[in-house]
Amino acid sequence: MTGHPSEEEFDAWRDNPITRWVMRAALKAAEANREAWISASWDNGEADPALLGEYRTRADAYRALSETSYDKWLELNESDEEAAARLGSVE
Repeated sequence: MTGHPSEEEFDAWRDNPITRWVMRAALKAAEANREAWISASWDNGEADPALLGEYRTRADAYRALSETSYDKWLELNESDEEAAARLGSVE
């Protein structure tokens, strides 16, 4: 495959059993980081902002893997030339 996958190819990738397996693990990792944040802040009474920020950042990143739309992935992967063309066509 060259360039960007089509939306149909992306959807097929999302529906692949291995992809679903990996995304399920990512969501479990997000939940584990949320639980670690709760444990550190509530149960242990630790107010280390760096530690809590790290737990939240990890959880957000894991969730983003499975929640990001095709259009957003396309935007994140576009080249400078593609971005310029897209922005130029809006004006």
